This record gives sequence, C-alpha cells and structure tokens, in this order.
Amino acid sequence: MNAHLLRCIGVLMFLLSLAGGQAQDESQVREVPLVAYPEDPLDPYPSAIRELISARGMAFLYVHDGVVLIHMQPNGAVLPEGTVLEGWLVDMGKVGPWSADDSDASHRDQTHGPTFGDPVMDILISAAPYARSVGLLTEDETGNWSLEFHIPNSPYLTPYDLVWITAESDGNTGEWDPRPGTPIFYGVIDESPWGPAIERLGMVGPIEIPALREPIAVPLERTSYADSAWLWSISGQATLYATPRYGSDTRRVDFTVQFNDQPIPSWLPGVGDLPRVDCLVLEGWLVDAGLLGGEGVSHASDADEAWGVAFDRRDVRFAAAVEAAPYALSTGVAADNGDGTLSASIHFPGYNFDPFDTFMVTVEGDCNEYWFDPRPGTPVLIGRIGG
Repeated sequence: MNAHLLRCIGVLMFLLSLAGGQAQDESQVREVPLVAYPEDPLDPYPSAIRELISARGMAFLYVHDGVVLIHMQPNGAVLPEGTVLEGWLVDMGKVGPWSADDSDASHRDQTHGPTFGDPVMDILISAAPYARSVGLLTEDETGNWSLEFHIPNSPYLTPYDLVWITAESDGNTGEWDPRPGTPIFYGVIDESPWGPAIERLGMVGPIEIPALREPIAVPLERTSYADSAWLWSISGQATLYATPRYGSDTRRVDFTVQFNDQPIPSWLPGVGDLPRVDCLVLEGWLVDAGLLGGEGVSHASDADEAWGVAFDRRDVRFAAAVEAAPYALSTGVAADNGDGTLSASIHFPGYNFDPFDTFMVTVEGDCNEYWFDPRPGTPVLIGRIGG
C-alpha cells in the first residue's frame, strides 16, 4: 500500500468517526474479514507455510462499482521463496462440498451459443467453482500486503460468494498456470457487514501509465455465433501492454469492438424457444487452453500447488475440472464510445499475460445483472495471441 493510500485511509477513518450513528447505505461496500483456513490436525499445513497462516486482513468490495481492495497484515509471516499471494473472487460450482444453491452457474448467458462453442466445456466450467483473479498482493513500505482492482464497466460483484488469497508456488512467472493455486485465506461475502456509504477518496481511480513498449496487438475475427446474435458486421482488436520482460509494474489490456456502420443494437434476438435479450453486454476475456483442448496450448500444471491443490487443499477433483477446461479471465465489459465502437481498458496489479493463448469477446445473455453467471457466455469474436 503506497503512502497516498495510507493517507486516504486515515481520512476515511476520520470521516467514519464523524459519521457514527448515521444510517448505512447498503449500495456501497462489503467489509470482508480474511482469515486462514483452519489447519487439519490430521493433515497440517507444510512447515514452509505454517507461519503464513498467522496473517490477517480485510477485503473491501464496492459491489455496485466493481472495485476490490485487499489489505493484509503479515503478523510476522514470511512468504516462501518464489511464492506470491494472489487475490480472487470465487463463485461456487454446481457440484462439490458447497451447496449448489450458492452457485450462479447457469445457461442464461448462453442464449446464442455455448461457452467456448462447446457444451462439454460449459459442463466442466459450471461444475467447478469459478475463480477470477484480482491480481497479486505486493508488499508496501510498511511491510503489509495489499492490492486495489477495478473491473471496468461491470457494476456488480453480486455473484461471488468468497474472497480468496492463494499461495502461488510457481511465482506467476514465465508460462505459469493462471488458474488458482493453494487457497490459504478466505472471507465469506454474504456473512460480512455492509460498510458506510462513503466516497473512496481517490483510492481507486485512473492509473498513471508509464511509457509502454512493444504492445501485443491481437486482431479479433467473428465467430459463427455472432450471426445468431445479429452481430453481422462486428470486428475488433485487443492490445496487451507491459508483459514482464519490459520491467513495468503496470499490466494493461485494452479491447475495442467496431460495428462497421451497423447500428449498435440495444437488444438481441432470441434463439429457438429462448426469449430476446434486452441488452447488449460484450465482455472481454483472456483465455488459456485447457487439457482437453481449445484454442492454443494449455498451461495447466501442478507448479502452483506445492502447498495443496486449488479450491480444497486436499481434494483434487475440482482442480482437475478446472485444468481440463480453458481458463477465462474477464477483462470487463465494453462501454459505448458514441462513435460506433465499444471498448474497455483494465489494469491487473502485478500481473503478466505470458500463458494466455487467446483473447475472446462474448455476448452475455444474462446482461451481467444481479446474480449473473460470472463465467463466459457466447463467443462472438476471437483471436490468437501472437498470431
């Protein structure tokens, strides 16, 4: 956490003291305490990370703004060499130790065709929990670990049940596995209190971008599913900036969808017995191929699970489902620029894009409204990264 953010928090606490006793506005912020998963006496944490579980922290979710802040106090804990901490928002899957009633996996976002164009992949992705990265926690000058993250033009965080922090033993370097590593800390969102409606005081806002070199341009081409959504003329491009070899702490993805003289629709047709969709939500995704196929080469591996497998440190089933299917990381929803294009730009704290093979744009038939499925909808534009 930088000095500016610390000052902002100081002002925030002062304003909170002035606002004591006033009614809280439940449209603003969830305060989610983060604690370590309990250690099982019959299967204790490995000694290399046992002291890590003494850390504690808090996540702040600005539910209607798509903003996530995470702040952890190590309390003397030290990360193992080569391991990094990554933050995640998690939606339950349809099968597993959690109640299926908690899962927001559905087919409502696939009115015009299945996820990745393959219903089998949809089954795998819906079965397992979906974890979307919100970036790496970095150490600030006070020795604490923190991050701040904004999902562009995506105003709701309502589908997510948990905030996670995982220990990524592959260090998220090189051709690392972008799927989650070992979950160490968690917070239950629905059990967390609403915080006061108070301005964020610039804690999250425009990020100053240094000079970036050699951006990676990814031309996007229409899929066959675009026609079923009456998106006959669209084209697009994604641009990836500041991969690790350029030595910048800023990781950024831009994408733009051009309508090429086709009027931008405010609704999309139904398909078969499915009703029409009364919105146009185009969401961008970075994609790494899964072990069972898909565009590109899979980087699914066990290198990020030295301390235990994803989703449940002792249960390989959910990690296996996630490794089988492609992993899609949302880069936000495109906003109308008023000139026949839609676009979005996203910054990932401490991230890199090396393992991702593909960029795609989906049409989300559930409109990404309350309790939407945060998994990808129907792919309408796609492009291979690197040609």
